[in-house]
Amino acid sequence: MKLLAIDIGGSKLMAGIVAENGEVMDSVRTELAPGYDADFLRDTIKTAVTSLPYAQCSAVGVTVPGLADPDSGMWVYAPFSGIENLDISSFLSSLTGLPVGIENDVNACALAERQFGVCKDVDDYVWITLSNGIGGAVFINGALYRGASGNAGEIGHVNVCDEDGRRCGCGMHGCLEAEAAGPAISEEYELRTGRRLTAKAIAELANDGDTTAVEVYKRAGFLIGKALASAVNVLNPGLAVFGGGLSNDFELLQPSIEGALELYMFKNANKELRVVKTGLGYNAALLGAATLAIKKANDSNNK
Repeated sequence: MKLLAIDIGGSKLMAGIVAENGEVMDSVRTELAPGYDADFLRDTIKTAVTSLPYAQCSAVGVTVPGLADPDSGMWVYAPFSGIENLDISSFLSSLTGLPVGIENDVNACALAERQFGVCKDVDDYVWITLSNGIGGAVFINGALYRGASGNAGEIGHVNVCDEDGRRCGCGMHGCLEAEAAGPAISEEYELRTGRRLTAKAIAELANDGDTTAVEVYKRAGFLIGKALASAVNVLNPGLAVFGGGLSNDFELLQPSIEGALELYMFKNANKELRVVKTGLGYNAALLGAATLAIKKANDSNNK
């Protein structure tokens, strides 16, 4: 079985043909301008999808950044872009003629990690995306936990600073996303040096010994660990898995993440916790979209 997988991110869109075993057979990537709107996104998706041999696929899976309603197929809201109430499922169904599954991108990554990655034999874990935003997903007793309104896992909106922290896209101040995601790393480095660089460029400087860049990543890692400690104390997971673009430089973050856990985590209750990088690499979200398509195809076949 072949699946059409679409990963919508904060700064890029990826679409690909993925085999049922997780092999990415063909893919295209398109950069997304900051603050893209729904019309631009629909045009971008159409261009990407029609460049692929999607007619041979059994279903479509699409991941979206922000709040999603898998039952209605609606992209509810994205703090980073401001998109809200976009019926992306109907759009893709009309475009491809295929059944469509939609999910929050981090939830989808967690599903993919369970099916293809380091969590195949783990029933209780949290998955955290570090990118232009920060999001989380929770697996409990071998199943994705959605919460009362389907929005569990929003670790990016745990307050890690006081009320004088940076304003977040959600409207609050001091959220983890506003203080430690990629744009926040850029802002913090600029605040200290007067130079505006991408988080990736700052990571390269840190790896080359730039002390300010190192300190900026240490700060971000500590705040991530502080938020993670709260989640760990409540959920008692066996693993905390990190993905997203910033996880490519996870070695810059991990020591201070673990340092914050030492300070804030109830250690006697969480002795088995391991903090690891995703086993799915750059394609985690795309493979997450593929897991949605697999489920949608199986559900359609069983009707």
